[in-house]
Parts: sequence; structure tokens; C-alpha cells
Amino acid sequence: MPSLRLSPRFRPTLLAALALLALGAARPALAEPRAEVTMPWTDFKTLYENGQAPKDPPAIAPLDYTIDHAVYTGKVVGTGDDAYALIHVSLRGRMLKDNAWASVPLLSTNAALKTAKVNGQDAAIYLSQGYYTLITNRAGAFTAELDVAMSLMTADGETGFALPLAPSGATEVSFSVESSSPVDLTVAGGRGVVKTTTGATQRVEAVVPSLGSLAISWQKEVKEDAAKQETRIYAESQVLVGVSEGFLQGRANVNYTILHKGVDHVRVHVPTDVTVLDVQGPGLRDWKLGPDGNIDVALNYEALGAYRLTVDYERALSGATQVPLVTALDVARSVTWVGVDARSAVEVVAGQATGAVPVDVRELPAALVGQTDYPVLLGYKSRDPAAVIPLEVKTHADVDMLVTLVDSAIIDSLVTADGRRMTHLQYAVRNNRNQFLRVKLPEGAEVWSATVAGRGVKVAKGDGGVLVPLVRSDASSGALSAFLVDLVYVEAGVELGTSGTEKIMLPTVNAPTSQLQWTVYFPENAKIAKHSFEGSIRHVEWYSTSPQLPPNATVTEQDRRAVQNAAEGMAGTMGQGVEPVDVQLPLAGQALYFEKMLALDEDLWASFDYSIKEK
Repeated sequence: MPSLRLSPRFRPTLLAALALLALGAARPALAEPRAEVTMPWTDFKTLYENGQAPKDPPAIAPLDYTIDHAVYTGKVVGTGDDAYALIHVSLRGRMLKDNAWASVPLLSTNAALKTAKVNGQDAAIYLSQGYYTLITNRAGAFTAELDVAMSLMTADGETGFALPLAPSGATEVSFSVESSSPVDLTVAGGRGVVKTTTGATQRVEAVVPSLGSLAISWQKEVKEDAAKQETRIYAESQVLVGVSEGFLQGRANVNYTILHKGVDHVRVHVPTDVTVLDVQGPGLRDWKLGPDGNIDVALNYEALGAYRLTVDYERALSGATQVPLVTALDVARSVTWVGVDARSAVEVVAGQATGAVPVDVRELPAALVGQTDYPVLLGYKSRDPAAVIPLEVKTHADVDMLVTLVDSAIIDSLVTADGRRMTHLQYAVRNNRNQFLRVKLPEGAEVWSATVAGRGVKVAKGDGGVLVPLVRSDASSGALSAFLVDLVYVEAGVELGTSGTEKIMLPTVNAPTSQLQWTVYFPENAKIAKHSFEGSIRHVEWYSTSPQLPPNATVTEQDRRAVQNAAEGMAGTMGQGVEPVDVQLPLAGQALYFEKMLALDEDLWASFDYSIKEK
């Protein structure tokens, strides 16, 4: 049996290496014959080092390929209906992974492929997702050359084609047209465009974005006579005049259409008795108002096509007047639309217009009507710069509107055997402007606690009752939201006898109450005469609707602080930083129910007969 003989110097190293190999290939012990190999140390060292894993494994490319540069060179072949575009496509790219197959989309199948070569050899091409696609496993740089044909589209005197592009780092295009007459060649999105003419051949060269499509079109080049190049301007003015107490407020949008040659000045005319507040427009450099009412507007560029000028102005109002109109000057033709709206409690009466025709407000341009939140009352159309639209404005006295409303009042009253009364008031209030809720309590009543929107407040004595500070309702959702006003007060009374009539008064507030629901708790040992109920609040077996109140958190913390500040600013309130005591009403006894819809400024009371059996 051969054996490996090593000097004592190398024997430990060999034994360690064989131990590592044995651990890496661990397997069940088998009965194998024992063998030894004898080799030179240099050969063994080379074999060992070649079996080690590399210290720095090679990085894997993030992409299979790149297309660095694309050049599209084309021309028109044929004439008439038989004409088409012949395009040569040159792509330069690089395959980034070794021994790995990759698919490279080269060109859209919108074109008809004639030939395709890669590095001078016929390319392996197949169709995938609308593209002629190259399949290869060769790493390194490559060059693809393709010849394709594109059909041409002609519409409204313009001819061209559009070819979707495969993404590449840079894309250049060169295209030529043979024509005996000049044509205007256009490359959509082209940058650095260069046009040349050699005999009958007209060529355009450009760099285009590598995403999207290569779109090239051409049409006959038209040279207009100098007379046709003179500037021609049309104007449409949209004038909105708002009528308020004491003044008219106007805004005129003058929409220009400027043809042939651009202009860097425009002029409009306003009545001499108006105050011009502002003139605005794109690229406006300066404007000057002359004594004749003409406004000269200077632009910092030559406006061509559509241009809009906006003039804001106002005029004092006294009795009969006329609509202040803004008219465009130096125009070939103009039309003026006029809308009039009322922005306060005024009555607008239209007079007999001259040079203007009344129209239904629904015929006015939507852009004019959309400028105001007020209803447009009058509409006119005019082509006469000297049109006159008289108006008569009548002012009427304002009517006080409801600014505070109690949506619902939920009231609990406890009557004790010794005649004392404790009442808990809960009001769902919507408030727009009032600073206080004025509560007129029954004679001799004493307030124990009060809260507004969940925040304890101190009430004050005022003319006709106590004053509870209010907050402004939240209107972010488009309607005023309700918040809770909570009040507890007590009354001293006369001890209940064996029989008698109990009359209870409720507070009145300085706001209408939509629904009032009142529960009176009377001693259990009392018997109530069924047909003895009287008063301004009707006795019911149960409420028509279940009692509903808003949550406390219906206003912001800022509003709550405003409540406290208002309370601390009233005479007779508590010192700063002191919170009232929250009083809970102990409810016990037999419940009597009373209800009233729409409680106004009136006395609220109920009475009934009772009898108490002696123990």
C-alpha cells in the first residue's frame, strides 16, 4: 500500500488540513480501505489554496444590459401614396452578466423590420410585448444595426410618423425629405435642432428624449406677405359689478386674441370718476392711468395669441348711477359681457340701457358668473364702446336676524318633602355672535354651578337675570354646531303639607328654544291628581322624541379659554384661576314629564294637585 512520507517539520500542517477536509465532508462512517498518497509539498499547497473560497466575492451587476447610445437616420422613399420612411437604427450597448441569458428590447414592432445584425452577425430576434427583442448570453459591448420601414400618415396637409423608442442613454436623430418646394420639418421634443438644405434635400438633426416616441412631421412652408403680418387684435371683456351700500365694486377681465405679430403694449378705457385699484396680467411691467381714463399697460415681452388683463376698480354710489364699464382700445372687434350682483341689503333697479342688450344671466360666460358667491341679478351684452347701463340703487333698513338658538333644553327638577327645589338645566346652544346667554331665574333662585362646552364658568348678575358667557359655534362643516350649556340652581320653598297645589316656574332665556323636555321628581309617597295639571308646558306620559344633547367637546380649546376669559372679565365673578364646583343632582322620586315645542319669550310653568298620606 503506498504511503505519504513527510518530514517531522510538515507533518502537523498536513494533519490539520486533512482534519478540516474531514469536517467539511462529514458523513456516516463506512468501512473503507485505508489509503495514503505521496506528493510533493508544493503540489499539495497549490491544491489546498485552490480549494479555498475567494476573500472578496465578485459583485453582481444590478442590470442585465444597458443601451448607451442610439442613432436614428432616415429618409422618405417613394412618392404619393407609395411613400414610406426608411430608417437605419444603430444601437450601442453592453451586456453586464457573464454566462447569463438576457432579453434586450431594441425597437417597437410598429415598424417593419428589414434586417437586424449584432456585431456584424445576424441577430437572434423574437417578438415580446410589442418590441423586436434580442436574446443573447454573450457579455461585453455590442452594436446592433437594424433597418426598418415606417408608414406615413397625412392629415390637414401635414405628413409624418411616430415610432416608440426603446430606452437608451442618449438618442440622436437625422431625417431628410426630398422636395422641390420648401417644407417645415419638425421633431417633437427635439433639442439642438439643426436644419439644412442641399439642393432638393432638406434635413433636420436633433437630440430627443430617450423615453416616449420619435415623432417627425413636415408640411409645406408658407411665407405670408408683409401686409398679412400686421397685428390684428380681438377682445372680449367680462365685467362684474357688485353693488354694496355706498359704492360699486367692479372687476373686468379683458381677454385678448392677438394674431400675426405680438404686441408689448395694450390699452383699455375706464370712466374718469372711478378709482382704479389694481391692474394685473402675465408679464406686466407697468401701467399708467391718464386723465382721459385710458390705461396704458406695458409688457416685458411681445404677447401673441391669448392674453388676459384684469382691472379692479370702484366708484362711490349715491342714488341713480350707471354701470362703470371697461372697454378695450386699439382692437379690430370687441364684445362686452356685463353682470351685476348685490352684496348687501340693497335693491337694484335696472334702467333703459343704450348700446347694450339685456340677456338672461344664464347666458353670461361661466367664468364671469363664477367670480362671485352672490346671485347675479342683471346681465347685458354690448358691442358699443359707448354703451350706457343706468342703475337705481335703493337702500333698506336691515332686519335683525337670529344669532343664537337653543336646539333643545333638557331639564330635571327635584322637589323634596320640605319644599326645596333643585333644578338642572342643559341647553344645546348654537351661537353665532352673542357674548352671553341671559337666563331669568325664578324669584329667590341661587346658582350653584355652570359650565359651557365642558368648561366651568362663573355667571354674573345682569339686568333681567344672570349672564352665562358663550362661545362661537364651530362652522367648519358648513353649519353651526351646538355646544352644551349646563346650569344648576336651587330654590327655597315651603314644606309640603298633606295636600295642596305645587306650582314650579322655569327660567326663560333670551333665545328661542326649539324643544323643551322637563322631568319633575316628586316624593314617592305623594299622590298626584291626574286631571289637575295646568301651565304653559304640557304634561305628557313620555316625550315625543328621546332627549338628545351634544357632547361637550364641540368647540376648540381656544374657544374654551375665551369662555373663561369672558367670565373673568364680568363684574361679580370669581378670582382668576378659580374653578366652580361641579354639582351633581341627586334624582329620586316619582317622575312627571312635561314637554313644549318652540318656547319663546314667555313664562314657563306647570302646576298640579297632590296629597300625602300621613305615616
